[in-house]
Amino acid sequence: MALLVDGGVVHTATVDHADRRDCTFPTELTAGVHEIAVAFLNDALVGDEDRNLYIERITLRAPQGAGAPALAGIAEVAAAAQQREQDVLHATAASIARHRQRDAVLIVVDQEGQPMPNLDVSVDQIGHDFLFGCNIYGFDRFRSDADNAAYRDRFAELFNYATVGFYWRWYEVERGKPQYEYTDKVVAWCQQRGIRLKGHPLLWGDEAGVPPWSDGQPAPEIQRHRVAEIMGRYRGKIEFWEVVNEPSHLAEPKIGQPYRWAREVDPEAYLIVNDYHVLADGAPGFHRLLEQAVRDQVPFDGIGIQAHEPRTMRFPLDRVQAILDQYATFGKELHITEFTPTSSGQPIAGSYREGVWDEAAQAEYAVQFYRVCFAHPAMRAITWWDLSDAASWLPGGGMLRADMSRKPVYEQLKRLIHQEWHTAAQGCTDENGRWTFRGFHGTYRLSATVAGRAVTADVRVRPHGPAELTVVLPRSQKR
Repeated sequence: MALLVDGGVVHTATVDHADRRDCTFPTELTAGVHEIAVAFLNDALVGDEDRNLYIERITLRAPQGAGAPALAGIAEVAAAAQQREQDVLHATAASIARHRQRDAVLIVVDQEGQPMPNLDVSVDQIGHDFLFGCNIYGFDRFRSDADNAAYRDRFAELFNYATVGFYWRWYEVERGKPQYEYTDKVVAWCQQRGIRLKGHPLLWGDEAGVPPWSDGQPAPEIQRHRVAEIMGRYRGKIEFWEVVNEPSHLAEPKIGQPYRWAREVDPEAYLIVNDYHVLADGAPGFHRLLEQAVRDQVPFDGIGIQAHEPRTMRFPLDRVQAILDQYATFGKELHITEFTPTSSGQPIAGSYREGVWDEAAQAEYAVQFYRVCFAHPAMRAITWWDLSDAASWLPGGGMLRADMSRKPVYEQLKRLIHQEWHTAAQGCTDENGRWTFRGFHGTYRLSATVAGRAVTADVRVRPHGPAELTVVLPRSQKR
C-alpha cells in the first residue's frame, strides 16, 4: 500500500495480540509518497493455539492545517520509486571515491636506498583488490575448440575471481573417485592468470549435494572427510569457500561443525555462509541463523548474498542498499555470490520499471547494481552466474550469447571495471624522490626511464595500512 501525504501527518499502528492489549506507535511522516508494509509474525505455538502477532489496523490522522493523506496513484508510486533509485545512484560516485580509492605516496629510491629525484614516472593498474567474478562451470565444457577458447578469453578479459564447483552428486559419482583432474586443470589455468578462486559448495542439503551412492545426506564423519580432503588438496590455491550452501532453507547440514572442520583444515581459508532470497525481503531466517552463528562462535569471515530470487525481480536499488546496510551490522564482509539478471524476454517484476528482461534491460540494471554494491564499504565481491547463455542455469542469464558473442552487459561491465574503475597516472618525483597519486585499491606497475633504460616495479595500494610505499629502481638494468 502507498500513501500520498500532503504535509506532515501522524500515523498510529494498533497491534492486537493474544492478551488483546492495544499498542500504538506514533510516527511522523513527511510530505511525499510512503509505502506501508503490513507484516504478520507467527511468534508462538502454545498447546494447540497458534498465536500470531499482526497489525490489525493503521490509522492516519492529519495534524491541524495539513492536507489529508490519500492513496497514491500508480504513476506517483513509480515516480517516487524511480527518484529513490536515482538518489542512491547519484551518491555512489562519492562513496566509491571514499571507500575504493586512496592517496598513495611513492618513495622512489635506487639499490643503495638513495632517493631518485626529478624522475618521470607512471603507474598503471594491473589488478583490483575488489573481486569481480563469475562461476567458471563452462570451462572446456563446450563441443568445439573455438567455443572453449572464446569462453576462456572472455573470462580472463573481465574477471579476477572464479567460483569452482564441487556439487557432490556429480563430483563424486563413484565413491572415492572425485573429479580432481578437471578441477586441477581449472585451478592451474586461473592461477597462471592471477584469477583468485572460491570453492562452492562442499555440503548442501539439496539433491545436488547428495552423492548418488548415499541414501540421503551422508553421515557426519563422511561429510567431515570430504571437507578435509578437498580443502587440504587445494590449500593455498583456493582461498574462499562456501562450506555449506543455503543453510537457512534446509534442515541439514547445519553450519556449526562443518565450518569448524574447515577452519581446522585451513586456518587461512576465507569461509563464507551463503543463502538466497536475501534481496527480496531481507531473508529474516538467514539473518537469525547468522545471529545464532555469531553467538555460537561459528568461524566464518564473509556473508554470501545470492541475487536471483525471485528470478524475474528487478531488486529496487534503495532496498538493495538498505539490506546491505542491515547485513553489514554483523561486521563481516559481504559478497554477492550469485547474480543473474537475464535477457530472457520475461516481464520485469518488483520494480517501477515496466517491460521485459531483454539485453538492454539486463545491461542497464547490471551496471546500476554493480555501482551500488561497489560503493558499499562492506562489499568484497560480486559474482555473476553464468558467463554464457549456452550453459546458463536460467535462460538468457549469461553475459555472452550461446555463440560466445558479447552481449551489451559484457561490454558495459568491462568498460565500468577496466576503464571507469581503473587508475593510470603519471608525474615526476620531487627532490626527495616522492610522488603522490590517488588510485583504486589494487596492484600497479610503475614505469620509468633510468639512464636511458626502461625499468619497472610493482606496488600495491591497499585499503588499509601504510600510505607511503618505497619503490626500488635500479640505476641501470641489463637488456
